[in-house]
Amino acid sequence: MQPDQLVQPDWSDVLFVPDPEPTISYRTAFTVYEESLTKGRFVGRGWNGSGFINFYDGRLDPAQHPTPQAFWVEIDGQLLASDWAWAGIDTSRETSPRGAEVRHTIVTLNHTIRPVSIKVHTVLDGTPVLNRWLEVTNTGTQPAALSAAFSWSGVLQKMPRWQMHLPAGQPALYSVGYFANVHWGNEGDFHWFDLPNAGYQIDGRYRRDRHRHPWFVLRNNATGEHFVCQLAWSGGYDIQFDLDADLGTTDAAARLFFRAGPDAPAPQRVIAPGETVKTPEVHLGMVFGDLDSAIQAMHDHLRRSVFMPQPRGRGGWIESGIGPEIEITVDQVHHAIDAASGLGAEVFFIDASWYAPPRSDWWSTVGDWQVDRQRFPDGIKPFRDRVHERGMLWGLWMDAERIAAKSQVALAHPEWVSTAYDGDKRLGDLLDLTNPPAAQWMEEQITQVIAQNELEFFRLDYNVGGLGMGAHTLRDGFVENGYWRYYETLYAIYDRLRARFPNTILENCAGGGGRTDIGMVSRFSHTWVTDWQIAPRSFMITNGMTMALPPEHVDRLLGGQSGHTAAEFDFQWRLLMFLRPTFGFFYPLGSTVNPNMLARGKHWIELYKHFVRPFMNTGRIYHHTPVVAGPEPKGWGVLELASHDRSRAICGLFQLAAPDRPEYELRLRGLDVSKRYRATFDNTGQSCEVDGFTLMNQGIKIRLEGALTSELLLFQAV
Repeated sequence: MQPDQLVQPDWSDVLFVPDPEPTISYRTAFTVYEESLTKGRFVGRGWNGSGFINFYDGRLDPAQHPTPQAFWVEIDGQLLASDWAWAGIDTSRETSPRGAEVRHTIVTLNHTIRPVSIKVHTVLDGTPVLNRWLEVTNTGTQPAALSAAFSWSGVLQKMPRWQMHLPAGQPALYSVGYFANVHWGNEGDFHWFDLPNAGYQIDGRYRRDRHRHPWFVLRNNATGEHFVCQLAWSGGYDIQFDLDADLGTTDAAARLFFRAGPDAPAPQRVIAPGETVKTPEVHLGMVFGDLDSAIQAMHDHLRRSVFMPQPRGRGGWIESGIGPEIEITVDQVHHAIDAASGLGAEVFFIDASWYAPPRSDWWSTVGDWQVDRQRFPDGIKPFRDRVHERGMLWGLWMDAERIAAKSQVALAHPEWVSTAYDGDKRLGDLLDLTNPPAAQWMEEQITQVIAQNELEFFRLDYNVGGLGMGAHTLRDGFVENGYWRYYETLYAIYDRLRARFPNTILENCAGGGGRTDIGMVSRFSHTWVTDWQIAPRSFMITNGMTMALPPEHVDRLLGGQSGHTAAEFDFQWRLLMFLRPTFGFFYPLGSTVNPNMLARGKHWIELYKHFVRPFMNTGRIYHHTPVVAGPEPKGWGVLELASHDRSRAICGLFQLAAPDRPEYELRLRGLDVSKRYRATFDNTGQSCEVDGFTLMNQGIKIRLEGALTSELLLFQAV
């Protein structure tokens, strides 16, 4: 029996001790987190990754830290870090959207100075990751301006004699891993950075560009713990660390503070008297092990209790479509449908411009969501019928949150266009969802497009970037920032749409990977992670984004967006085996299909459908080369995806730019040392039998001499 089979996957527990001070110990898998109300402050008391409750020693002393509070809330210019009174605790068993049993605990605190009540929500699902958010209630008679709301904060660790624990040559106690690049086409650029003995900040979508996923992995270089965290928020965000590592003596202690939450100009939300607002969720866990252990713990958590069930009973549908890279005509659509069907696609959609007149800029009339009869004289139905005749599901694209300047709706309702802080309407034609009539109109438009066109697949885009401070609204005498209220509204809209159209596959996109956070993806079936398909950077993006999200929720494209301009055909296809594939523009209208490409493409699709997809939604992904260097990465890139029961796996090896060594010594990680496997080398089609012990411990050498070449290995237990 494997060690992971010995762990009860749904076990969690909450221990509440009321005296001498209310103290809560949360236990889930081997992770323990504790907090208490101590002298009017609700404070974190420490983490343990080996299952122990610190009931007699080891708890953090909040008096020794300047910022021990377990959340960070500022209202009307006051930090509510003290003067809290206990008002009760409630723990219940609930069912997650995926049907898993979870334990939900609510601690209620009342402020003794300000008319504010806070409910601290914590959900345990049996994985090492905990889910935390706050409900903040204005119990007064006047509006309250919420300027800061970090859903989780406090001291992650206090480590005595930290210098004595560090290995030789390691100057930093902690390293934090995250995506270094925030810009379009550079998603997933994972790097480790040493934390200085000072403050350190990771942010995006306000102070930085929007193409950085809000997450981190924190590694203790001395004792091996990994913290892994995701912020479920689509607006501006801020993740902060502050390391206080005393360098004066050999027995000095290091303290690491952190906080995570939304970021925007204050106030972020004006709370009306009697109103309750929910803060963004923070998903935080702790594990012993390596980077892959931390990533798999987060993936298990997201699959178990965060992401919605896939519509139609499964995910991983193979998509194809036609997009605005060309002028879309009736003949072009017919050709694309037939080509997609001939290769084995299961979903077909028409991307941007189905609503726009011919030879027009597709982005100039978004908002007018009616089929353009100049472009498609007979409407949409003939396409839908043709798609169904060929056994595929049918879909359309919308950039639903924009109303462009040339659209009829923008001309009729200029007040629905978001306004920047300087009064200009320069926020990319963003629809103002803080305006209730505008939000209602958008929901009605999406409903109409799905219902009237009988969509089985809906693709959302969001081509709005560089918002910076974003929009604002004058409310109750305050200049309220728009991010918070905007995403409250947007999330609620898609919660309702998901309930109304449970069999419609919802795909999220945002000019590529501009909005891949789990706050958005949890309401969709899967997400586009980039618009950059060109090798070798395409490997970097796939590599990184499958750290942040489970692979079955990650989309990539072959054919289109210039992806065909670099790397061999198999290199491009093999990257798609590790996530959810989309292809298009396989051969132009009027040309003859290349039989070699057709045969090889069918090979990859059949391999995905019958070998990879059956285990992907519970599989474990291993990043053998987590950091690949440079904007056009060089050297080797290696990914492995293995079934949970270790009976089968695939491993892709990719020579990136400027190869410096032709051989790579591969040691598999997701197999079983007690099994024998048939190993198939896809480049030659040759197979052999090898025992798991050899594959995992002694390894095998793979030789690739040319840049942008690849090999795929398949392993099947025999």
